Amino acid sequence: MLKTDNTLAIAGRTAPASARESVKSLKARFARENWIMGILLFVCLAAAPILPGVKGWMATEASLVIIYIIAAQGVSILTGYTGLVSVGHGGFLAAGAYTSALFTEHYGIDMSVGLVLGAIFAGAIGQIMGLVFLRLSGAFMAIGTLGFAFFVGTIVNNVPLFEGRDGISLDHNHFFGFEIGDFGFYYVSLGVLALVTVFIYMLLNSGVGRAFKALRDSEKAAEASGVHRVRYRILAFTVSAAITGLAGVLNAHIVNYISAEVYGDIWYSVDILVAAIIGGSAMLMGPFVGGLFVVMVPFYLETLADFSFVLKGVVLILVLIFAPSGVAELIGRPLRNYRQKLLRAVQASQGPTAAESDIGGRRNV
Repeated sequence: MLKTDNTLAIAGRTAPASARESVKSLKARFARENWIMGILLFVCLAAAPILPGVKGWMATEASLVIIYIIAAQGVSILTGYTGLVSVGHGGFLAAGAYTSALFTEHYGIDMSVGLVLGAIFAGAIGQIMGLVFLRLSGAFMAIGTLGFAFFVGTIVNNVPLFEGRDGISLDHNHFFGFEIGDFGFYYVSLGVLALVTVFIYMLLNSGVGRAFKALRDSEKAAEASGVHRVRYRILAFTVSAAITGLAGVLNAHIVNYISAEVYGDIWYSVDILVAAIIGGSAMLMGPFVGGLFVVMVPFYLETLADFSFVLKGVVLILVLIFAPSGVAELIGRPLRNYRQKLLRAVQASQGPTAAESDIGGRRNV
């Protein structure tokens, strides 16, 4: 009898370990599948320009979609993963755009250098804003960041350096010394998007990303667990602004022109936030869906004047009511449910053994 009890006790120690290994292996498989799907997506996007019938203006329109995706990714760092609502990311977009435009106009820098400088300068402003808005949250945070967007609009309108509504005209784009056209710009934008997407994926699966999510779920509980609220909120603002600054640099160079008429209002901020929310700000693929929607709806409805703005508002309300996690979550729900079913099946397969081991353990005690 004692031998049987000991056997059950050993099973009690090995069965849960076996279950954990099975679940860990299954999750590793899901991660590999995610990487494969992501790589296939970017391979398809890279191959798109070589398809028959693809013209330069199509590449430009696709580049504009990518710019909005990157900007929405910046918003998602704050809104989706840290729980801070921002309506002022148009200001960070302007910071990146004007940084690259001014250095290009006065010093003739390469666009590759402009991307670095734009991200650094926008990130620095984001760090300052993180300090300014340190004690704000919810509606107060939204109003504060909206004020920041208005402030940036006033600066670019009235400070002579930014040349107001006359704007700054730029020469042809050069990347690493090579002049690039519509298709070249598309590939540069796609490369930036790929790097940003990988960076965000790695960030969210690191300790920093887990700290962001802990602050989003409950700041008090996160602080009680050792998460430094001030440090991580400032870091979230900095990273978010730097990513949006990259989008701003691309936005300045896509038409080789920048003016206060474009960056002096808050519509960029609203569109970027709408893209993040409609797509799903807490999902990696959310900004892809939202950016596509925000750019392509006005493109296809340009003959209906302001109706596209009305449609954006209607869609936003419907998404908030019926799919608050975003359209991307709705699209990916069948796959997620299938994976959860597999995980439950693996855990259930270990149930009887675990139960028997628990009985054996109690008998030995």
